[in-house]
Amino acid sequence: MFRDFTLDGRAASRTESVYVWPAALLILVAASVPVWMFEIPALGDYVNHVTRMYALAHLDQDPALAQFYMVRWAIIPNLVMDIVVPPLAKLIGVHTASRLFVTASYLVLVTGSIALYRAVWGRVELGPLAAGLFLYTLSTYMGLFNYLFGLGLALWGIAGWIVMRERAPWQRGLASLGVVLLLFISHLFALGLYGLTLLAFEGWRLWRSGGWREPRRALPDALAFGLPFLIVPPLLLMSPSSGFADAVLWVGTAKLMGFDFLFGGYADTVGYVTGIAVGLGIAWGLWSGALRIHPVGAITIALGLVVYAAMPLVLFGSWFADSRLPIGIAFVALGFVRWELVTSAMRVAFLSVVVALSLLRSADAGVGLAKVDPLLEEVRQSLQRIEPGSTVLATYADETLHKSIFRATQFTDDRALSFGLHHAPVLALMERSSLVPIAFTHPGKQVLLLKPDYADLDGDFTYMPRIGYVADAVRQPGLRDNHYWADWPRRFGYVYVLFSEPGRANPVPEHLTLVQEGRYFQLYKVK
Repeated sequence: MFRDFTLDGRAASRTESVYVWPAALLILVAASVPVWMFEIPALGDYVNHVTRMYALAHLDQDPALAQFYMVRWAIIPNLVMDIVVPPLAKLIGVHTASRLFVTASYLVLVTGSIALYRAVWGRVELGPLAAGLFLYTLSTYMGLFNYLFGLGLALWGIAGWIVMRERAPWQRGLASLGVVLLLFISHLFALGLYGLTLLAFEGWRLWRSGGWREPRRALPDALAFGLPFLIVPPLLLMSPSSGFADAVLWVGTAKLMGFDFLFGGYADTVGYVTGIAVGLGIAWGLWSGALRIHPVGAITIALGLVVYAAMPLVLFGSWFADSRLPIGIAFVALGFVRWELVTSAMRVAFLSVVVALSLLRSADAGVGLAKVDPLLEEVRQSLQRIEPGSTVLATYADETLHKSIFRATQFTDDRALSFGLHHAPVLALMERSSLVPIAFTHPGKQVLLLKPDYADLDGDFTYMPRIGYVADAVRQPGLRDNHYWADWPRRFGYVYVLFSEPGRANPVPEHLTLVQEGRYFQLYKVK
């Protein structure tokens, strides 16, 4: 175990532990409030996820929707929400079940951080409460909840490996195999972080014990660590996701987004305040000696930075693959750093700052969602103008795309608005039994797929075209061939133009008739 590395401070530890669980509960409740304030919290991909959950739960009861979609189960390393939520949705409703999943993601992240800290240091203290600072980051605003849920499970898995370190190698290997399988179906990137941390742990322990001098003695431990991961390559080969193995894009300047993914909020000020506070706290802790980091933590952070530098922006067809890593490293690091808060004043100050910043970040999320929810509701109301069983093309206005490719998910400079409305047209799938190309139905990535007659309408990578491109498809037919919207006047019944404004001119009057508009969208019917 790690306890021989811990510092003397048991009395202080007992004092701190009294406050840990009430503070953790407060942080979790505050983080959950924005999710439960709205029927559909406009957290990026979440809007798209909830429609897919509806289809998986009710496709057999919705003939209009079933003409477009089908379910084909496969080994895909991104399935945890698809497995857990639909059965629950049949009992308590899709919106409640989906929000419960988000809440569960927060729960496993916070408790996993505490469990890892307890496994490393042999006690419960205030340090891992800093997990509350990272519940609302760009990963959350983009709706990457399979990854966040998997990350929480990885923290629990790492803690379990450390706790079982003195058990027989076969017991540890068997337990780790279960964790590997669970993480594989949750998210491949969470599995990678689990393996990276275990590698750091086993490498440090081997060096410290001198086992590297006696390979025969170290062999059982090496097998217990390595064998469970051997199941991953065969699973990937059997997975349709392997077809995206060559979908890789490395962009060096994208590494600059690491800070944003770690601290960014809806309001830039909140991100800067959090980042500066964390930076100053770490600097003071290192200068004063109050902050101690376990060697395994240092090794994990170092390896993580190397992987972050080498990791591509797009991996297995998933965008922002590298940008997701800093938040994972941060959660793992919380388990391997220890604050020696020797006075009550230091403990009160640490607890106050952490809780205050956590509440600030939750409040920032709540304000952003509250601003977008009425706009999302306008889109939901416009859905009533769509005939059930229609096909709906989603586009965005020509003048709104942010110039930076690395913020391509932002169609305006208002982050809450951009993330909140990006997937709004997909709600037609759930509320009007319609086909919407930007729904998450991409072969090899999801189990909900378009039927063969409509497979060519899949918006791969959830690509939503500019309305100018859609107009070009009929005015300059040879300009952009082979896109799913190429023959849109014949294949689609309705067209949404997002991030537009009321009164904007009809982009293709010879084919479109305006039926409704809101503050940030226009809905047209195809003539």
